[in-house]
Amino acid sequence: MSYSPRNIKADLSAMLDKLVIVRLTNNRTYTGILNSYETTPFLISLTNAKDNENNAFYKVLINGEHVSEILLKSSPLFEPREFASFLEKTLGLRSTDIKVYDEAGVVVVLDKIKVTENGVEGSGPMAQKVYDVFNDYIKRKKEGK
Repeated sequence: MSYSPRNIKADLSAMLDKLVIVRLTNNRTYTGILNSYETTPFLISLTNAKDNENNAFYKVLINGEHVSEILLKSSPLFEPREFASFLEKTLGLRSTDIKVYDEAGVVVVLDKIKVTENGVEGSGPMAQKVYDVFNDYIKRKKEGK
């Protein structure tokens, strides 16, 4: 049995460009867009942030030694594995036609069409079909379906 542990970097990468709440050990909190991070030493960069006293900051760099938790404010619209399953059912593709790269947030269809939360890259009739399915998927997610 093979075991592939999830990587904390993958979780942090999935939070990039998303609204997060960072709670510090001194009970201070910052809410902002996770712009970047370093793991050694652990540092977090937020943009368009507010602290728990409602002070606004364009950029906040936080020493990770003082972080008690990082909370994702909202779930992402694009979830690669979920989209791959939706795509497989909608277009009748085989699971071998679709590759999911969780850490990168990428789905590759037929080794030539790339799908991320930003949209579809590729050309041709199949890329157009994937684009249509992507738009339907995002619409359904926004409607909470």
